[in-house]
Amino acid sequence: SLIKSLLPDQDIRIRALSEATGLGTHTTTTSMLYHLPNGGDLIDSPGVRSFEPGEVSLQDLEHGFIEFQAYLGHCKFSNCSHTVEPACALREAVAQGAIDPRRFASFQQLRNRITTSN
Repeated sequence: SLIKSLLPDQDIRIRALSEATGLGTHTTTTSMLYHLPNGGDLIDSPGVRSFEPGEVSLQDLEHGFIEFQAYLGHCKFSNCSHTVEPACALREAVAQGAIDPRRFASFQQLRNRITTSN
């Protein structure tokens, strides 16, 4: 459990992952607010498996991935979609190991959601 790893001293009820799906099983029955020791808050809500942000621009999405900052604006094309264009600084950073491929894949999935919903 993410919450249990962030707050190991809290008495948080967790169950094993489902053998059928590999996903966690719901144990939360009411929403709980937890205050994180280094600042910030975390809300555990029943039945929430994913969070869909509201309307986000492509530029806001790019800037939301902090590890992309050093590479933004360095692609060959100013309107680079970071998908197939040659000399894409983000894809080159992934290939060189400077950006985690899982984070880049997450970015691409979110980018696809934004472009297909507009």
